[in-house]
Amino acid sequence: MPRKIHFQVVYSSSSDEQYPASELNHHGPLVKGWQSSRFCSYPQELILQFEHAVRLRRVQLLAHQYLIASKIEFFLGDCTSDDSVMLENARYTRLGYIELSSNERTEFKARELKSIHVDAEGMFLKLIIHKNYSNRSNFYNQVSIVAINVLGDDIDKFHENSENQPETTTTRSDQISIIDDLAFAMYQDPEIAAIIKNLDRKKQECVRDEKFDQARKFKQATQELIKVGERLARYEVEKRQAIENEDYDIAQLKKDKMELYRAETYRQLQVLNLLDVVIENGKGTDFLKRLHEIVNNEQHQNEFKQETPHIPKQQNSKRTRNTVQTHRSPESNVSHNGPQTMHESSTSILPGHGNTTRRTSIGVGGNSGGYVSPDFPKPPTPYEDKVVPTLRNRNRTDGGHGHGSVMGSTDIGGINNEETESMYGGTNVASNDDATAGLNQAEMIEANQMMIVFDKQLIGKLYHRNHEEREKALDEIYQILKSFSGDHEDARAYLRAGSFVVARMFRFDVLATFSHSLKLFHLLMNDYVRQHSIQKQDIIASLERVLPVLLQRTGDSNARLRQRAQEAIIESASYPELKPLHVIPHYCVSPFNKTCAPRLAISRCELIEELMKIFDVKAGDNGLNVDNVSKFCAQALEHNAGEVRELAMKIFLNLYKSDGAIVKRYLPPDNDQTRRIKKYRDIFDAFDRMDGITTTDPSETGRKSVGVSETGKRDSQKQQHTAREQQKSFDGKSTRSKSRTPTRFDRKTPTTSVADESEFTPENTCIFCGEKNEDFVRDGLEQHYWTNCPMLRRCQECNQVVEIAIYVEHLLRECEKKGKYQQCPRCSEAIGNDFDVHIKLKECHETQPNTSRCPLCHTNLPEGDKSWRDHLMEVDGCVKNPRRIQALKHNTHTSQQKAVVVPTSQVNIMKKSTTGGQKKVTTTVK
Repeated sequence: MPRKIHFQVVYSSSSDEQYPASELNHHGPLVKGWQSSRFCSYPQELILQFEHAVRLRRVQLLAHQYLIASKIEFFLGDCTSDDSVMLENARYTRLGYIELSSNERTEFKARELKSIHVDAEGMFLKLIIHKNYSNRSNFYNQVSIVAINVLGDDIDKFHENSENQPETTTTRSDQISIIDDLAFAMYQDPEIAAIIKNLDRKKQECVRDEKFDQARKFKQATQELIKVGERLARYEVEKRQAIENEDYDIAQLKKDKMELYRAETYRQLQVLNLLDVVIENGKGTDFLKRLHEIVNNEQHQNEFKQETPHIPKQQNSKRTRNTVQTHRSPESNVSHNGPQTMHESSTSILPGHGNTTRRTSIGVGGNSGGYVSPDFPKPPTPYEDKVVPTLRNRNRTDGGHGHGSVMGSTDIGGINNEETESMYGGTNVASNDDATAGLNQAEMIEANQMMIVFDKQLIGKLYHRNHEEREKALDEIYQILKSFSGDHEDARAYLRAGSFVVARMFRFDVLATFSHSLKLFHLLMNDYVRQHSIQKQDIIASLERVLPVLLQRTGDSNARLRQRAQEAIIESASYPELKPLHVIPHYCVSPFNKTCAPRLAISRCELIEELMKIFDVKAGDNGLNVDNVSKFCAQALEHNAGEVRELAMKIFLNLYKSDGAIVKRYLPPDNDQTRRIKKYRDIFDAFDRMDGITTTDPSETGRKSVGVSETGKRDSQKQQHTAREQQKSFDGKSTRSKSRTPTRFDRKTPTTSVADESEFTPENTCIFCGEKNEDFVRDGLEQHYWTNCPMLRRCQECNQVVEIAIYVEHLLRECEKKGKYQQCPRCSEAIGNDFDVHIKLKECHETQPNTSRCPLCHTNLPEGDKSWRDHLMEVDGCVKNPRRIQALKHNTHTSQQKAVVVPTSQVNIMKKSTTGGQKKVTTTVK
């Protein structure tokens, strides 16, 4: 793996006095970088010299936000063996060049980080920097590079590894350690970065020794410390900016936040017994001194609290005394005698690993009355960049609604646990009354995102089996958000956690719970984001977390719930803060395939109709333009359900009024062949009427503007009659249409539709296998579907009769026990939750392109309905299909009988979707 290569800048064409080239030798949050002199000549040159010859693998370059060069060329230099290693003796080879963005799109607020992959050897790296981009901020036509990072290998080690593993010489290594990445070096607090490097080194040692539990612990700690270091680095930059602006109040505030957050971090490291890593090899003395100061401060604060005249409530007095005694333990002095001493003293400095309690905070106002907050382990904060108050509303006691301060006015460290979320939340043992103890891993990950700001017991109620408890929790969260009055960063955190709550609650089927969730959703997306001036990217992130779940509920079997979901989407689309973002139209207009559930497809079409009344469809930047809606309708026309096709036709006609030329681009050509299909004939006839073109009888299949001759009619009728009588009508030519006449067994599709192709449904013919039997007229087709049809089978989970071709999709999407199955990424079959068992069965063969997969014999089949029929019904077909033998015997018995072919409209049920899925009839036979 390539590592960071140290270098020195040995030459620069020019440099600003305040931004010398030597700034590039170091990385850190406060590094200024190099700038050329004012009104310099171009091109500018920079030359970097390495400590020794290296094999260069990657160059990372961080550009300035507005002093931007238009192009930078890279040259790698080396000296011959006869020459001494000097800058003058170097001979350079051109590696290539990069072009930087002008940064106008970001309004010169972002820095561009370029990563260039190379593979060459040398001692020098030359950069030729071309003329700058002109902009309003670059008054003196300067260029600047904030930082350069070089990654590679020592040339000796590289050749040694090449001899041992020759194949590695031709393989470019794209993986680098995070501690060697330029982004890490530039945006990390130096102290935290040192700890991270030690932890990463220990992790690698554990991996080599196969101590994977320890390696996982170090990995988790490293991930959390990276976020901590980034936050501390940002505070440091903000503090320096405040000092430059002589705003010393802000500077002091940032300093206090840094000390507070750093103290909490070191305390957590000690609880997790990770400080022994910090002090290895004589390093970490500064950390231990800082920790010693923290402990002393805590002792003084606890002594002061013990003498305060404020008396806690009786039920919490015992907990208060225990907490104070823990922090005043006389053995809580930090020793510098090594890791073993450090490990022993850590148990006395802080509460034990499995019995963590929050330090007492005594209220000074409101109705707090000295409430003692227990310390619930808080989860990691993967996306937040602000220290968030975790238990803002926990100071309400015995029905009180006061919002007094939760920290003592004289407690210097009083806000540390109230204002910082706990790191490594997953490592602490839950308390005995933990309401989330019964959650599985997936639910716990989801709950952790909510517990960043909300109380753990409150979130536990959201997962309660009793829906009344869930509704109480939703009402409490609603009141918290409604009365929230924190700063902007806290408001962002509450919005994010609230969106996780809403997305979770939308999944419950109880209408009352769903209604309470909608109430919270409307508060977040309307009043809350407006009152707290939430930025667009935060609103979009929260909305994209909730909207897919809400859209899925528009296809629910509960009619009232389905209607409420549709109304919520339409109402929220018109909110002042959401309407300009166009997120809701973008999601609603996303095309679905013909396998989409009919109720969901109908709701999507109805949503498009309503959104077209809110948004201007002609506008091209709102996600609901003519192109997107036309693409959506063209896909909806292919759906199996007639009502979905009707709605798509209706939307098409409305669009045609605004821009008919664009609409026609998404339809087949208007010719005789296309007009033979009823749905397209009806659409084009309606277009002609809207254009004022005189048309003939709609039942004719010719072009209406020209008319169809009697000979043409007779030919067409003869052709249709021949198609009905020929035995091979099941080939692809007969499936030109993409709809069918619904039968009484298709519960999802309405029985009448103007978009259907034909009204002919024989009672003596199976629409799946094509078998004709007069007994079907007398006894019905139920018995045939249930026991004999070789194209069908009964689901082993829900006992529904399902087509074999879509059995996998049924298990994944429609079956009552679909939660037991997942789709194998290799063979695309529905498998159980144990992927290893599936692999061991040796039935997992990789799916080939343009093939289908038989769920019975696990064979790859060519795409097309004929392939399925041949495989499931022919003599040399599927050996795992028990109904195939019965069908073959029956066909032999009736081979002399005249075959009757199913009409085109019924054959169309066998049409394979062009989007990769295959929608068949799923029916329950009673």
